[in-house]
Amino acid sequence: MLKALVFDMDGTITVLKLPLEAMRRDTKQFYISKGFPTDGFEECDGISSSTGKAREYFLSNGYSEDDWNRMESEVDVILSQHEGFAAANAVPINGALDVIQKVRDAGLKTAILTNNGRPALEKIVKQLPLHEYFDMIFTRHETPKPKPFPDGLLKVASELGVEKNEVVYIGDALIDGTAATRAGIEFWGVATGETPADKLFAAGASRVFTSLSEVLDAALENS
Repeated sequence: MLKALVFDMDGTITVLKLPLEAMRRDTKQFYISKGFPTDGFEECDGISSSTGKAREYFLSNGYSEDDWNRMESEVDVILSQHEGFAAANAVPINGALDVIQKVRDAGLKTAILTNNGRPALEKIVKQLPLHEYFDMIFTRHETPKPKPFPDGLLKVASELGVEKNEVVYIGDALIDGTAATRAGIEFWGVATGETPADKLFAAGASRVFTSLSEVLDAALENS
């Protein structure tokens, strides 16, 4: 029986305003500036896959974990700058918070798991009362490893006190589906952000919706 819904944020709860292409570009350029081979990245590599490739390269070429951690902290600053601009202009997707309230009224627990950083999240909650709608909000700064790793989802489920088969993760991106699949948690896609329905199915979604109102109906059917 479904007891909790965990949501991605950008493109799922809030209108997608992150400059994702610029963030991906700047991440790659940073690692290249530190010595990563210029032909080592593929065009399809996102922030997480680029970081994974860079970590493997640098640690196998004489860099220590401390060296890597310092490098990753510099990348975090770059990403936070981009996120800060988007956060200052955050607005909810039309009807999203009403849907979340109805989910809570039905007795289900709710949470957000986002790869945004905590500074950006703090800017967003000054404009949007997200804490009134969610039992917890985890950013990349509160999870052992960010999406597409499963760590964050597993930590959220544990904190909510639910089993993996009692929670669904809902998101608009391929990275969301990958994280859910790796965690052994069901993934529902919403085509409200950057990814079309067919690609969400390919990423492991058991169901794909065009709006969160459709998610509400599905959640009530399974709770």
